[in-house]
Amino acid sequence: MGYSDPYPADSEQFMLIEHVAGQVEKMENRMENMMSNTVNIERLQKDVEKILSDIEKLKDKQRTFANGDVQ
Repeated sequence: MGYSDPYPADSEQFMLIEHVAGQVEKMENRMENMMSNTVNIERLQKDVEKILSDIEKLKDKQRTFANGDVQ
């Protein structure tokens, strides 16, 4: 084999490294997406808590109004 020709083992290792690098990149992208999802979920949880609080206030006002207690 000439000096410029890579050995078969070197070629296989290079292909394996390329494959593993591609897999790592995919995993990094998935992790970034999961982190974004966590932020969005936390925001949605806060929004739902506020909505539930507002609904309870409206229900209390409706009960007061239905009982004839106008404030």
